[in-house]
Amino acid sequence: MSKTKIVVSSNSGFCFGVKRALDIAKGALKKRKTIYSLGPIIHNPQVVRQFSEMGLVVAGDIEKLCKDCTLLIPSHGISPDVLKEKAFTCIDTTCPLVGRVQKIVRELREKDYFIIIVGNRKHPEVKGLKGIAGRNSRVLKNKKEAKTFNLSSKSRKVALISQTTASLTNFKEVLSEMTKKDFAEFIHFNTVCKNTIDRQKEAAALAKKVDAMIVIGGKNSANTSKLAKACKNINKNTCHIESFKDLRMNFLKGRKTIGIVTGASTPPYAIREVVKKIRRIDS
Repeated sequence: MSKTKIVVSSNSGFCFGVKRALDIAKGALKKRKTIYSLGPIIHNPQVVRQFSEMGLVVAGDIEKLCKDCTLLIPSHGISPDVLKEKAFTCIDTTCPLVGRVQKIVRELREKDYFIIIVGNRKHPEVKGLKGIAGRNSRVLKNKKEAKTFNLSSKSRKVALISQTTASLTNFKEVLSEMTKKDFAEFIHFNTVCKNTIDRQKEAAALAKKVDAMIVIGGKNSANTSKLAKACKNINKNTCHIESFKDLRMNFLKGRKTIGIVTGASTPPYAIREVVKKIRRIDS
């Protein structure tokens, strides 16, 4: 009996920004017993749990922390309002690509643009960008929201940017709607990160070639959830799991080829564990 063919996407495991953030945190935890993270350092529960055992505590209420605490800014960045008038020692692990978008937003604000951010308004990166953009800004989730968006003053200059982990297709759809509006001036910046785009493209191509797709990553990870949705639109036999423990035998039954893709915050060992489980069931 032939074994199931497993194809792992070349764009799997940690992205540069996530690996950088974790390396910074590891280095800092060697010097400090406890560090408080303003939200999870990355969106992967297993990795967050691993780092909590090392002394990285996710802060619930910053107001209750003592002033000599050390705070870590997660890879997604934060809104400047969070640390307003606070004198904590900070370790910044914000992804350089997110930092670039933050810089663009600051420059746009200084030039008096109304800033539109394409993304999930509940995501920490978007909250951070919205905090930098200030009152003259709006978050739009999709094409539907873009269609109904209007400004009271047609004399406003408008700029469009994107959450780095957003769907490129979604960004383009929103952009298409915004170009139909009657603004005094309209500019846009495609700030979806290249790694996100590459993962989405390879996942879509792979989903067309295999019997089933396994998407590994945190359920709270924006880019992983988008990968799972995109794969399911192409291949109905798609499951989104956080670890090998979530993988069910019924899903694997009768599959000759299985594709595996991961979110940007999925550790390499999670892929190895899933492959090992498939092989164990397959034997």
